[in-house]
Amino acid sequence: MSLFEKAKELGQKIKESQEFKEVHRTGQNVENNADAQQIIQEFQMLHQQLEFAQNTGEQPDPEQIEEFNNLKTLMDNNITIKAYFKAQENYGQLMQEVNNIISEEINNK
Repeated sequence: MSLFEKAKELGQKIKESQEFKEVHRTGQNVENNADAQQIIQEFQMLHQQLEFAQNTGEQPDPEQIEEFNNLKTLMDNNITIKAYFKAQENYGQLMQEVNNIISEEINNK
């Protein structure tokens, strides 16, 4: 079996994993929840604005910081968003473990 066939097989196994399925399921839940979408979009936009201000040496507006913290609290308290972020975290851990195994095998002499 060629390297590319093995990679394709690995990709298929990852798609069959519980972690991948959970990210997909919870992502669909976010897409179907207008409130969750709005909170995430507002949070991301404000986060970018605050990062830009920080990178340009400007002090963030205290009102923006308060709004950012309020949005963070809303995200932390939103079950749909919370489930999605947890699923992303679990999927990320799975992918890190897979990468570690591949790296160990490559470096094994």
